[in-house]
Amino acid sequence: MSVSTIILKGLRPSARCRSISLHKLSSSVYFQSLHGSHRRRSETERERTKLSAVLANNRASDGFRLLHSTPALTITSGGGAGTPVAEYPPWAPPVKGILSRLPLSLVPYAELSRIEKPGGLYGFYMAYLIGLSYGACIATPGPALAFVAVTAGKLLVYNVFLRGAACTVNDILDREYDRQVARCRSRPIARGAVTPYQGYVWYGIQTLGVGAVIATLPDPLTMLAYAIPIQLSVSLYPLGKRFTDFPQLILGAPIAGGVLMSAAAIGVDPFATPAMAAATVSLFMSHYIWTTIFDYVNACQDTADDIKAGVRSMAVRYQNTDAFISAMGAAQVGCLIATGVLAGFSPVYFIGAAGGNALWLAAMVKTVKRSRPDICGWWFAWGGLLVSGTTTLALLAEYISNSEKRGKQTETEVQ
Repeated sequence: MSVSTIILKGLRPSARCRSISLHKLSSSVYFQSLHGSHRRRSETERERTKLSAVLANNRASDGFRLLHSTPALTITSGGGAGTPVAEYPPWAPPVKGILSRLPLSLVPYAELSRIEKPGGLYGFYMAYLIGLSYGACIATPGPALAFVAVTAGKLLVYNVFLRGAACTVNDILDREYDRQVARCRSRPIARGAVTPYQGYVWYGIQTLGVGAVIATLPDPLTMLAYAIPIQLSVSLYPLGKRFTDFPQLILGAPIAGGVLMSAAAIGVDPFATPAMAAATVSLFMSHYIWTTIFDYVNACQDTADDIKAGVRSMAVRYQNTDAFISAMGAAQVGCLIATGVLAGFSPVYFIGAAGGNALWLAAMVKTVKRSRPDICGWWFAWGGLLVSGTTTLALLAEYISNSEKRGKQTETEVQ
């Protein structure tokens, strides 16, 4: 086995995102082959001591940078003791994807907003599509499809800003934890490409974007009454990891709040009658539970590092993924069924929403393993789109079916 460590000193902040040639920095390279188990252990300990010293200097001065390779992760549960589960290379300037098209000076800010990782955006935005579709189903008379589509477009832009702001403040507050977690240590603030102050400025800019979109929605004051607690809650979510094992429950509530906000965005009072209020609460709880599952699976990627760093989460507390997803999934599907019964929806909804979600959740139970962070990452990237998308399509089918029934009823009355 060989270990290489590159220690770069005196690097100006403006050069933080530049590509670095190892040939030009050969004088800064410490490289040594290690032979024998005893010698390997002793050299590794000296290596860690040197890196810790340099990292301490880095934190004291923005002029120093530390780049190092990330070893393979090992976990003690879910895949057998000592099972290698992932490797995360050091940060390098992007050469493909949307980030590669940006000036290098803007790349760290785009990374803060996770624009290259749409999975989290799906997790935020799908609640709003569900709420819009649900509101269209229960509205009397039903809104025009074009109006629903335009509102959906505005709420997409709103969620790009909202999710970006939430990720930015998460990276600011979690920067010390991120440096101890292999998957997260290359994030812009953790690696020193952006200072916390610059991060807060970027958070403020995105928050202004949130406000600008809200101003274009019908009844902006009502929208603001929903948006303020949603943004405050998602911004405070990172602090929950310090004080509770249930930060996923803190995150789930404001994200599921999008169901209520988007229904109101098309002029629907989702609590107009007791039956409607009960159906709305059931739909809200369904998405609340799904968001908990969604973020739990994401956190399963980092369980070993989270335990070492002292990060608390439901993924650390409940390490039996099969039991957790099964129990929570059953509750989620149950809430979807209750929504359909209370709202008087047709079999189209029950087959699509309840049946579709049950199938996706069963697939998650079978495939999600802590020893396979790539699979956990896949479900985080696509699960929000697949699971919540199924619910959205079922509600849209119910809305179209209701519209056709209303049209036929109107023709009969005219005749």
